[in-house]
Amino acid sequence: MKALPAYPSLYQINTRVWLTELSRALGKSATLDDIPDAELDRLADMGFDWIWFLSVWQTGPAAQAISRANPAWRCEFAETLPDLKDEDIAGSGFAIQSYTVHRDLGGAGTCATAAATTRNGADARLCSEPHGPGSRVGRRAPGLLCPW
Repeated sequence: MKALPAYPSLYQINTRVWLTELSRALGKSATLDDIPDAELDRLADMGFDWIWFLSVWQTGPAAQAISRANPAWRCEFAETLPDLKDEDIAGSGFAIQSYTVHRDLGGAGTCATAAATTRNGADARLCSEPHGPGSRVGRRAPGLLCPW
């Protein structure tokens, strides 16, 4: 893998939206393991050094209940997704219960597979680092202390 440039470029992906679209195309519930190697290669070939997967960490039922119960949010969700169902509302990706890949996205073994293969030698790094208020490398993020 090449050394990162002084100013690396990052491609940020809304993971749940991407996997929902992929699920429709595959006719089954898609996980991170179902992302085609060619798609990751395509992003790397566009010159991106990092491919950032948003909202992959395990969230909990309390965060999901809060998102489902907020009438203003539900209205906004329904504008985006007219056939909105409760199961479409996963809760905030920032209300992290644990820093393991969400079970709906493939669980703990999924990222290990993606990181180990880097998909057919694509010269981009796959990542989803914890971030948000209080989270820094080597420090515990607030979500680890509070089981949302």
